[in-house]
Amino acid sequence: MLDKSKTYLIVGLGLLGGKYAQVLSQKGYHVTGITHSQSTLDYALQHDYIRAGKNADFEDLVREADCIIFGLYPTVLLDWVKQYGQLIRPGTMVTDVSGVKRGVVEPVQAALPEGVEFIASHPMAGRETSGIAHSAEVNFAPANFIITPTEKNSQRASTGAATWPRSWASSASAC
Repeated sequence: MLDKSKTYLIVGLGLLGGKYAQVLSQKGYHVTGITHSQSTLDYALQHDYIRAGKNADFEDLVREADCIIFGLYPTVLLDWVKQYGQLIRPGTMVTDVSGVKRGVVEPVQAALPEGVEFIASHPMAGRETSGIAHSAEVNFAPANFIITPTEKNSQRASTGAATWPRSWASSASAC
């Protein structure tokens, strides 16, 4: 299970990133967020999806995070990690929500600092809508949760990644 003493940073507060923020916050976890849109940030703060958030000068949020969940499109994720990945401290667990893994997982793992674990995952709960305002419509409870560890992931991280979605997904499967 997740540790409520840790800080969970959501980078990209769209449909799935917003849902992660909403569910984690409702369950009492300390959640922060980064997004490019001020209106999205305002929405997340007003609805108590996050305790703090920024759309600029967010280096402190990255450095303070114990777990980072990326809710970004694959190309944006790659660019973000290349630009800001060095801010992530060793011991941080990193995952994403993208359904695209080919061409993403290896470059992200290579770009992250030593001691940072990236375990790709995807909740099978997307919708035809987008944006944080629609994230409340997403239902993780009946959804499957796909985890795609690689040989670069430790057993501890792979096992940990498989345990935390159980609070909202019907099953977690490692591929």
